[in-house]
Amino acid sequence: MGKMPGWMKRKKIISNKIKLILIRILLGIIKGFKFIIKSFFNLLKPLAWPLKKMLIILYKYVFLNSYKLVYFLNKIVRSIFPARQIKPIYLFVNKYIVHIIAVLMTFIICFTNLFISQTRAANYGEKSILFALANGSDLESDYVEETIQVAPPATTSYLGEGNGAVSPSIQALPEPNLNQIENDSLLSGEGSALLKPEFSSLTAAQAQRDKSLEYIVKDGDTLGSIATDFGLNMQTILWENKLTKTSLIRPGQKLVILPIDGVSHKVVAADNLDKIAKKYKADKNKIIEFNNLADARDIQVGQILIIPEGQAYFAPPASVPRLAPIQQIFTGPAYVETEPSEGKMLWPNGCRRITQYFNWRHTGVDIACPAGTPIRAADDGTVTVVKYLNTGYGHQVDIDHGGGKMTRYGHMTTIYVKPGQNVKRGEAIGLEGSTGRSTGPHLHFEVRFFNKVYNPLSYIK
Repeated sequence: MGKMPGWMKRKKIISNKIKLILIRILLGIIKGFKFIIKSFFNLLKPLAWPLKKMLIILYKYVFLNSYKLVYFLNKIVRSIFPARQIKPIYLFVNKYIVHIIAVLMTFIICFTNLFISQTRAANYGEKSILFALANGSDLESDYVEETIQVAPPATTSYLGEGNGAVSPSIQALPEPNLNQIENDSLLSGEGSALLKPEFSSLTAAQAQRDKSLEYIVKDGDTLGSIATDFGLNMQTILWENKLTKTSLIRPGQKLVILPIDGVSHKVVAADNLDKIAKKYKADKNKIIEFNNLADARDIQVGQILIIPEGQAYFAPPASVPRLAPIQQIFTGPAYVETEPSEGKMLWPNGCRRITQYFNWRHTGVDIACPAGTPIRAADDGTVTVVKYLNTGYGHQVDIDHGGGKMTRYGHMTTIYVKPGQNVKRGEAIGLEGSTGRSTGPHLHFEVRFFNKVYNPLSYIK
């Protein structure tokens, strides 16, 4: 065996010294506790004899005498009241106690009634509803109350062309006609409603909303029942909350509920109403009307628009790229730059061996190449982020391609670019490596639109 290095010897010596110091401290603490306990018992020794005497006195003269007194009194009670004489009294009380209470309550009620104000027998119960029903009388003839009646309005209908204002006059009538009051207060001359209707169902109430609301899922809720309660198509709830028909919802989960069937859209800098309507296959005029816009230009960046009858927008999927032959996977061919089909970005490195695909847990694709393989920009753009980390993405580069599109390159070993630098399509931005959270040399490649991840294989070739 070889000699132990000097730094390892120093480390071992320091470790042994620390252990020795800790053992000495522990022994000192134990000795201290031993001294405290011994001192405590030494202090108690002078008090032991007086304490013993006091306990003997309490036992002999207090406890024993108290017990003798209680025993003597109990014996006297038993001799005066034998158990066989007291037992019938107990049985009587237990059997007839309910009857005794009933008799006492009856006596109290009768005694109280003697001192209350008298009511003539002829009029007793005349004001009750039961008396009125039995005799066929009308309570309304006995009670006259002041009722507020609304006089007919100046115009017959607020829906007419005149659109005149309603100015009712209010007067108190001693003998109102109930049917007339009901008709006048609910309908105008042409049968148009004058009073604001009260909604009795959640569906009707939701029709008056023009803003989205947040709903907390309760026990027993399903996507179908929630959609029914709010009078919406279930697809609207799925689109707005990024769910599918197979998604599970749990009590306490928050859902965004739109006021109408459709989708919502957050306005960005490059947006206009024609583009938004085309994107969601919606009517531009309905968007203007529902969102109370002055015209098509009355939108602002960051504004949330409700798109009535809009359909969710999904990026068009592309054909899955053809993988290289198995011989090429293991030989690792040199990078060959070929022009992609229309609208596609370049493949970011020279290999097509995908070790992990895009899914809900993995936000990009992992493309394995030998360490040191050049990593190239998938499209023209500006470098926005350059990070040198030993966790997560490791050495990372983000490139903004405009229009909300961004690509990310992770686990690089060397980076050639810096933030703010403009790069061209196919330009080398660094070398492949295994930095960060990585199990071997590969490139983690992501495609994002407005910071939302999409399957990169749909956009590169």
